Amino acid sequence: MAIYIKMLYNTCMLNRHEYREKIVFSLYQHLLLHKDLNSCFDDNLEEEDEYVIALRNDLIANKDAYIEEISKYLNKWSFERLNLVEQAILLETVSEISQGLNDKAVVIDEAVIMAKEYCDEEAYKYINGVLDHICSKSQ
Repeated sequence: MAIYIKMLYNTCMLNRHEYREKIVFSLYQHLLLHKDLNSCFDDNLEEEDEYVIALRNDLIANKDAYIEEISKYLNKWSFERLNLVEQAILLETVSEISQGLNDKAVVIDEAVIMAKEYCDEEAYKYINGVLDHICSKSQ
């Protein structure tokens, strides 16, 4: 019985990519609807592990600071001028990099994958460049 419950529990858990997508979707909802970020997380995350809790708490506490940090690397653009999905992807990724939860290259690759899937055709290149600059500065 215990093995069955463990197998059932493991099949219910989301993988990191799926968690990232849900976090990005929560950020997008927050940015689009100007809804409380904590409520957006509650709406979109049925289950949370330590990874999600760390990102959630960090984004709630530091979102504005991350927007300032990202803005430094937007060459002649403002954060507000970016597509809302691009904003959400950048915020999630910068939070994850700041927390040191995964290797920076892995986190950037995940951001590029999401940008290719959810953003305009060329947006992934811009997101990759911004994140590369942020990572090179933080080393």
